[in-house]
Amino acid sequence: MTTAYYTFEQHFAHHTGDDHPEHALRLMAIEQGLKQSGLWDTLDIIQGTAAHEPDILRAHTHGYYEQLKLIQPEQGHIYVDEDTPMAPGSLQAALYSVGTCTQALDDVLAHQIHHHNAFVGVRPPGHHAEHNKSKGFCFFNNIAITALRAAEAHHLQRIAIVDFDAHQGNGTIDILGNDQRFLICSSFQHPFYPNSHYQTGRYNNVINVHLDAGTGSEVYRNKVLEFWDEALNNFAPELILVSAGFDAHRADPMAELNLEDEDYGWLGNWIAGKAQPRKVPVLSILEGGYDLNALARSVVAYISAMQ
Repeated sequence: MTTAYYTFEQHFAHHTGDDHPEHALRLMAIEQGLKQSGLWDTLDIIQGTAAHEPDILRAHTHGYYEQLKLIQPEQGHIYVDEDTPMAPGSLQAALYSVGTCTQALDDVLAHQIHHHNAFVGVRPPGHHAEHNKSKGFCFFNNIAITALRAAEAHHLQRIAIVDFDAHQGNGTIDILGNDQRFLICSSFQHPFYPNSHYQTGRYNNVINVHLDAGTGSEVYRNKVLEFWDEALNNFAPELILVSAGFDAHRADPMAELNLEDEDYGWLGNWIAGKAQPRKVPVLSILEGGYDLNALARSVVAYISAMQ
């Protein structure tokens, strides 16, 4: 089955500065890696669109949305939190991030198309953005907005979210925690940014996998199988959404984990194994990953396994 790859040129307007790790070269590296591997020619390449306001307001307050409009600078940069720069084109890029994700959702749920698996290359990322707060390079929570659209516009009742970024998706849990329509499986370095480390006992739809610094392939794979495998089977999702962060790679400068390229292929294969027997659509949305070479190779491995 063909995989769709969604992207948009408007992300170039989100200028983060030469020294910031979340920059346009990330998406350029992914696309170059897909082309060099030959995978690009096997994908449906689709250009994204801007968000619809009602989708954003399912996850974020109206006041927060209006605040972002008001503070966007006319030149230079401001910081909306200590890690998240905002340039004149940042809000437009964030709106395209959201809109491209919801467009991909509508497409993978449409029965008349020939792909039920999509990867969305977006920036800025989303999973740290909370209900009314920017955080960790993120303005809008792409995955939570997409999940809520799936539940409320498409009337799905069982939506699984798999987040394998090296940093916990605190924003996703802030927005979707204790909502029984969603099962959130999150693996992340502990203790580490964002230093929230929500416990399963507080949120009854969250399965955390805490990873010590230095965790490598064998321990990681065993923990995924131990904590997520049976839970995902029992949940029987109608849709799997993936916060696809690749910063747990050993080469990544933003974490202290030791996954390899092949582990992302393993994750892709494991997720596909949950989805394909029941023809469950899978939508993967880019989060972290800041070593350009490792990011490109890891995305290639992941998408290849999902084909």
